[in-house]
Amino acid sequence: MRAIDDVPLTLQDEGVSDMPNLEHGAIGARLARYLDAYVDEHKLGRVFTSQTTFTFVGTPPTRYPDLSFVKQARLPQRLRTIADFAPDLAVEVISENDAVNDVEEKVLQYHQSGVQLVWVIKPVFQTVEVYELGKKPRLLTTDDVLTGDPVLPGFTLPVSTLFD
Repeated sequence: MRAIDDVPLTLQDEGVSDMPNLEHGAIGARLARYLDAYVDEHKLGRVFTSQTTFTFVGTPPTRYPDLSFVKQARLPQRLRTIADFAPDLAVEVISENDAVNDVEEKVLQYHQSGVQLVWVIKPVFQTVEVYELGKKPRLLTTDDVLTGDPVLPGFTLPVSTLFD
């Protein structure tokens, strides 16, 4: 039997340059902290990290939003399963390597799969694009407040908080 130290470390699918940077992780963690606290306090459902697999219509059939939320009424009785559905909220934190077309395709696929609200966070511009199903997208700057309506009633967070 080989020790773990004897096994060379390799990246199978992505090169190091394709991996999210510290800023990406920090923004995701900060939003997760505020979002999860709000959801927990109001017993609205569950917040999930990017390690959670959701099923979408189209190709690819599965995706892993950077952060997501599912309403309590839509959660399976047991969480020890792969979600065969899309979340109610999907959050994407844009990395330097993300192509604009790829992000637009994700948002379209999310909406086609029933995701009611998508937040696209752009650290380089310190903005959040809000895509609510059936409505025109909105661009929020650090002077604005991000809201969760109608998916997360009452949730608010100054956009500047994400980039502090």
